[in-house]
Amino acid sequence: MKKILVVEDNELNMKLFYDILTYQNYSVEKSYDGLDAYNKLKVNKYDLVILDIQLPKMDGFSVVKNLKEEDIRLPSVIAVSACAMDCDKSRAKEIGIDTYLTKPIDVSGFVTTVKNHLNKTF
Repeated sequence: MKKILVVEDNELNMKLFYDILTYQNYSVEKSYDGLDAYNKLKVNKYDLVILDIQLPKMDGFSVVKNLKEEDIRLPSVIAVSACAMDCDKSRAKEIGIDTYLTKPIDVSGFVTTVKNHLNKTF
């Protein structure tokens, strides 16, 4: 079973992601802040990370940037953010985030994107 870390501080968004992903038969671990996600990614193996950008304690960009600076291998990362500014999308690409989606998400598109990343067909 594929293991996904969902990093989201908004309870309703977390519930949505969790429900969608568990319905698709993925194992989902939750994290509600960037520092917790950073620590989990240092010690656990995941097949995919769904990462909000605006998080308490450490933003999503810093999570990815810091882990890469420490030479920690990351799985595919899908950033999900309410901010649709081109500069954020560019920054995400620069630091190695694989896909940048904006909220509110399109559920069928989200599921397709997750499946493509887990099957490496993007």
